[in-house]
Order: sequence, then C-alpha cells, then structure tokens
Amino acid sequence: MREFDLRRSVRFLGRTVPTENGVFCNWSGSGFSFSFTGTSAYATFITHGEPSPDNTVYMGVFVDGSPFSSARFPITKSGGVYPLAERLPYGKHTVRVVRETEIYYGFTALAALMTDGEADEIPPAPALRLEFIGDSLTCGHGNISSCENPEFTTAEENFSDTYAFQTAALLHAQLSVVAASGNGFAHHYGCETGNLIPDWYDYTDKLFADASGVTPEEWDFAHDPCDAVILKLGQNDGRYCSGADLPEEERRPEVLAERREEFTLAARRFLQTIQKKRPDTPIILIYEEDMLLKDDLCRAAKPLSHMHYLEILPKREYEGVGANGHFSRFTHARVAGLLANKIRSII
Repeated sequence: MREFDLRRSVRFLGRTVPTENGVFCNWSGSGFSFSFTGTSAYATFITHGEPSPDNTVYMGVFVDGSPFSSARFPITKSGGVYPLAERLPYGKHTVRVVRETEIYYGFTALAALMTDGEADEIPPAPALRLEFIGDSLTCGHGNISSCENPEFTTAEENFSDTYAFQTAALLHAQLSVVAASGNGFAHHYGCETGNLIPDWYDYTDKLFADASGVTPEEWDFAHDPCDAVILKLGQNDGRYCSGADLPEEERRPEVLAERREEFTLAARRFLQTIQKKRPDTPIILIYEEDMLLKDDLCRAAKPLSHMHYLEILPKREYEGVGANGHFSRFTHARVAGLLANKIRSII
C-alpha cells in the first residue's frame, strides 16, 4: 500500500484543522477528496478521546462523482483503518469523504490515506461555493429517523440527506458549514446564552480549540470566498422570546416585546458581521411560514444590503417527520429544490 501526502494530494473540504497528528474534520459536511489510480483506498482516522455510543461520528463516501454514497460507517476506534473503496475496476477514481455527524458529537481527524495504486493530482474544486449557517435542521438532526423515537442517536443523522448538501449537489457546488443543534442568534433552545454560532463564526473551529486548550485560529475569509451565504437560524430563539424559561405569570407582553427586540438587535449584529467578512456576497435567509420570529428576523435584515429571503412551508404530513419533530429527508429534498432555484435566480 502507498500512502498519500496529505498536504499535496488531498483537498480538504469546509473548515478543517490541521494538527501534527492529522487533519480534524469536525463540522457537518467537512471532509476531504482525492484521486488515485488503482482499485482500493483506505483511511486511518483518529479521535479526540475514545468514541462512545453517545458521540460516534459517521462518515459518508462518494465515489467517482456519484450523487449516492457508496458507504456510511461509524468511527468506532481511534487509529482504526477504514476501507473507503475496494475492488473497483482498475483505473483512475475520485473519492469524496464527508462527515455526516454534527460537531457536538466528537472530534475526528484523517491521519493517513492509503491506496493499492498511485496517488493522482488533487481533484479540481467546483466553481460555485456556498456557505451554510444554521442549527439542527442544517445539520440533519434525526432526518433518517422517526418521531416515534425521541432519544436521538448519531446513527439517525445524515448530513448528505440535508437541504444544504442536496442544494450543493443540485448546483454542482462546494459547500462549507457552520451549524450545530439548538443554536440561535442570541439564545439556545434551552434559553441559555454563550457558545452560539455568532461566537464561533470568526474562527476555524472554536469548539475544538477550547476542548484542546489552545487559542482558536481565526478563519481566513479572504482565502475562502463564497458566492452565497445561506442562513437558517432563529427557530431556537423563539423559546426565549416566548418566555419558556419564565413562570406563566411573568410572561407579560412588555417582557416578551423586550425579548423580541433583543433578538432583532442580535440578528442584525450577526448579519452585519457576515457582511463585513463577506462584502457584496448575497445572504439568503430561510424561514418557515409559521416561524415565531420571522417578522422580527426580516425587520433585522431590512436595513442591510444584498439580503434575500426564502419562506418555506412547514413540514408536510405526507413527507413524514424526523426524530424529535425535525425535517425528514423528504422535507429536506423539497427545501433543496426551492433553494437551488432561488440561488440560480440570484447568481
């Protein structure tokens, strides 16, 4: 078996963190692609701490440009060797490996890449580049499960079945993702603050840096241009703005109005941050027709330039539903079609 030079023969996808032991791919949809001439390819993955049933990361494999994954496997052992492709017809092949599990459930790095043939040049990158910012829906939380099982496991989450991944596939685009479950502009689903997407956006991977006890690296936006930013946030802020953390008698109209104004200001600040980092780049806000804070979100964005809006129907009964009431893969597919058309109309 011949080993790849990870610096010269591999294209890393999304926000990844190179270390002396390997390149960490922790965000949903991050990963790597490579080409080789031969029949088989294998990878060694390492983890930050030993995997457990509660933090098992799944990887998906796409071979020779197929829109369908040829493998999906959990990283169950740090330092384990995993087949990416085996017994293909001898010749040149391109492999893309994508992290299917969101960032909260373990940190995983590519440590080595091997083939029975020869490493080829890095595959060319798609011309169109998209950045997705979001919460559990963007990660694909529970999208291959059923609401009958509210106990979420990472086996029930598949980023390749999300509206983000499918939109990029429809447009033949590369994508980068900053998303995590429960997140919002100003508050988590549980009404807490801190460790929110706006706190992380400026950095490559602040969660991993904090867990490793190192200073987080600032993300180099100049070397990571994109053609559109797609943002789906605000659903989780709704619980704070509706007073879910307060006794019912304290949910007075003036209190809730103040909270909604707080949300509007936080949303505008973050949108302004994105515009500063990505000047003149279209920003598309996605929100559901019945989202509590949709008017507040649009009000936050109204004074800003290059803003676009996509209102979607909530999940439909005939589409089924994912774990804990999240989108099923069928709802994701519907949204992907709408979003792809929206992006085509803008770019």
